[in-house]
Amino acid sequence: MASSQPDNSRNHQKELYAVCIALSILGLSFSSWAARVPDIRDASLLTAATLGYVLLMRGSGTLIMMPIVATCINYFGAKRTAITCGLLVASTLVPISLMPDWISLGFLLILIGACSSGLNISVNALGAKVETDTGSSQMSKIHSWFGIGNLVGALIGLIMVRFDVSVLIHYSGMTLFMFLLLGIIYPYLPNDAPNPDAVRSKFQWPHGGLIALGIICFLSASIESSINNWIGIFFKDHLNIADGYEAVGYSVFAGTLLGMRIIGDRLKNRFGARNLLLVGGFSATFGLLLSLFSPNIVVATIGIAVAGAGVALNFPMVFSAAGREGAIALTSVATFGYIGGMVSQPLVGLIVEEFDLVGGFLFITFCALAVSVLAYRARLLTPSSKSSS
Repeated sequence: MASSQPDNSRNHQKELYAVCIALSILGLSFSSWAARVPDIRDASLLTAATLGYVLLMRGSGTLIMMPIVATCINYFGAKRTAITCGLLVASTLVPISLMPDWISLGFLLILIGACSSGLNISVNALGAKVETDTGSSQMSKIHSWFGIGNLVGALIGLIMVRFDVSVLIHYSGMTLFMFLLLGIIYPYLPNDAPNPDAVRSKFQWPHGGLIALGIICFLSASIESSINNWIGIFFKDHLNIADGYEAVGYSVFAGTLLGMRIIGDRLKNRFGARNLLLVGGFSATFGLLLSLFSPNIVVATIGIAVAGAGVALNFPMVFSAAGREGAIALTSVATFGYIGGMVSQPLVGLIVEEFDLVGGFLFITFCALAVSVLAYRARLLTPSSKSSS
């Protein structure tokens, strides 16, 4: 009996880090896209408006996948669903570099959005199983690995852009790397049992105290998606950064997101989720305004770093609060986030088309400020300040 406990502990540790690496693959995919948006824009002949439409199509893919991935998890298990979606996410990178126009790129991004959503949901389901098996909170650590993948992908993208490596070669290498990671972690992912009876559970829209959490999730997804997709163009066109350095802004943003999420649990225990979102919203507002009206690129980069730190804890705090209300509540709040990430992108594209990048980033700034206002009103955020990690 005594020896079995350390063995179980080691197995749980292997499962935990396998789940962490699985979520890092999603981060690698997102940052690989974001780091090359200016090149993809030029290759596919996109305008600000058509880039917004393309991003809308990606968001529609995530919504289409929501009921499908839930059914797949219940019938086949989260492990098989995660691996399948992970392979599809990796496989769809190279075709991005071959799309000749925004329509073909948009239809491809519907598939990419669906696969990314499936990977995200199934890996979170595996993370919940790890928490149940270990009896301790692990989700913040798991989500920080998305940031690790995001940062690594951003830095690789920065190197690729700096040395003028083509998008095709860049994405081919990333595809092989992600295939390798999936092969390594597959034996160690938790073996969850399918649950066909759970298919009968019905989706509900947020109600009561969940409404505020849903709107915060909507705004947070709008902020992160907009910065991820437009920061490279912002640095290239608005700040006139030297060719080859467009990915600096995204790398800095991804880095501060990661740093804050690593220490997020400790900050939550000390200050409470509501206070973190209040301060974070004001910090993001200040950072974005600093970047917009900065006298030079150095100050603008500092502003983006502050903005990244300000928005970093929105999702972990909101998902933690919604998760205490049950799985259906968590799903409904997360769906608001997907919708926010989807509808905000064509809106930002139209604003940029009409009012230039300044108008688009002022819209993002308004969303950050609104998070602070809603956090003050969100009563479900309060109990998380007493929770232990």
